Amino acid sequence: MVLKNLPEYLINSNENDLSEIIYIKNGESFKKPALFFDRDGVLIKECHYISDVSQVQVEKYAKKLVRYAYEKGWNIIVVSNQSGISRNKLTWDDYYLITNKMISLFGEPNPFSAIYANSQGPNSRKKNWRKPSPEMILRAAKVINIDIKSSIIIGDRLTDLLSGLNAGIKNLVHTETGHGQKEHKLIKENFNFKKISNELKFIKIKDLSEFPLNYLFKV
Repeated sequence: MVLKNLPEYLINSNENDLSEIIYIKNGESFKKPALFFDRDGVLIKECHYISDVSQVQVEKYAKKLVRYAYEKGWNIIVVSNQSGISRNKLTWDDYYLITNKMISLFGEPNPFSAIYANSQGPNSRKKNWRKPSPEMILRAAKVINIDIKSSIIIGDRLTDLLSGLNAGIKNLVHTETGHGQKEHKLIKENFNFKKISNELKFIKIKDLSEFPLNYLFKV
């Protein structure tokens, strides 16, 4: 599958369960923070194992935030669990078509630095890419010069936030879009009782319009 709107990219797979799409940005030798996004329910509408391109809709305020962060010099990276592939709800080709559509909806120039997805289910015995594992984030940090400590992760599920925390990200943002409202109690309980560093910042937002833009003034 050839992705459109990606003039420079690298696609790798690990035993067919990891998709890695990376922009090669020459001349960027200094570390920059990244804005890590979950995909479904955060960047695009949650459709439960989305496989039809016609269902792809950008989540409210997502394009505005992504474009703003991109113009401020942040790396924009997507990290997504796609167990629907291993459950035979969709194929990798379906996934790439959805990715193409999402990129086109966010406009030119393409703001994404990297897009990661894994097909593993919760009982996978292979190397664990599946969130709350930090492995997709750590993989991105190996190829792109990322300041992890100053980075931010935005997700609608507890597993999104834990993957960021496990990778060393200190800025966690929970949005109530997607599965966010259903996960709110679980997230609240987890972060009320988890012993975490005083450096950590955890905020809850109704949707991406409430994201604190002052978080993006660090570059």
